[in-house]
Amino acid sequence: MENKFVLDPYFGETTDPDSLINYIYAPLFLKTKIDVLYFDILNWEKYDLLDIDLGLCRKHTGYKKTAISFVQYVWIKMVEALTKYGFSYDDIRAIRTKLNQKLSYSFSSNQKIAQNKALQTSDNHQEFYVTEFERYVFSTIANKNNYKFFFYKDAPEDYFVFDDSLLDMFIEFNEEHELREKFNKDHFSFSFFKIFEPFLSNDIDAFQTKSISILSNQESKTLRMIRRNYNNLESITIRFKEAKPTHLEIKTTKKVVAESRIIEHIQKGDYSTIVIKTVDGSIVNFENTKKYKL
Repeated sequence: MENKFVLDPYFGETTDPDSLINYIYAPLFLKTKIDVLYFDILNWEKYDLLDIDLGLCRKHTGYKKTAISFVQYVWIKMVEALTKYGFSYDDIRAIRTKLNQKLSYSFSSNQKIAQNKALQTSDNHQEFYVTEFERYVFSTIANKNNYKFFFYKDAPEDYFVFDDSLLDMFIEFNEEHELREKFNKDHFSFSFFKIFEPFLSNDIDAFQTKSISILSNQESKTLRMIRRNYNNLESITIRFKEAKPTHLEIKTTKKVVAESRIIEHIQKGDYSTIVIKTVDGSIVNFENTKKYKL
């Protein structure tokens, strides 16, 4: 797909929402030129999958009928991903209904948005709103939010939207168990922000991401230490106090290549117990049980 459409001027920028809306709602993309099979697009149109509600849709212009806006392109890419991962057309319609929920304006730029005559149509000139879907598009661009959708096959309309700020909120209020339930349930994880990355130049600061972890610091440290020598791992003992891991014992077994290497392990000064095993008077391997405080 030839890409002359760039989001750089608007990425992480909230000072001119009117300009952003004019840009991402302008029908600049030809359906025959985007990175989605045109045959698939025609099929999805036939089965009414692409007609998503947009509270800030523009008046009809002189653009070709096959032209779509960036906002519409984002929805097409979501449909493409959902069909690829086995969601039925009914599932996608259910998801669309949820994303079509109307939201009232709640930020300072709304008055400026509402005054943009080019965005008013016979359908929305008396009621100004954005949909849930549009809110995610705006926030991804202007606020650099790194959204991920969790879609569940048994209830596709009850998707879960995750980003780093939500992770911080769950941790702050000690509700990680609710987040665990979302992660542990079978789901398709869709990276919403990935749709936007091709429209950003390589030298711009991309989405600020951090590793997603719902483990405590002690749990995370335990996993790192176990993985360090897992090939030689024989047993693990974890001691708990008040349901939190406090001490860790890791027993490893190694073959002895040279007796001098045993001395190296002894001289490290770790808290450890070393058991040396011999056959016919020769050292064959040794067990090293190290103790750690978490």
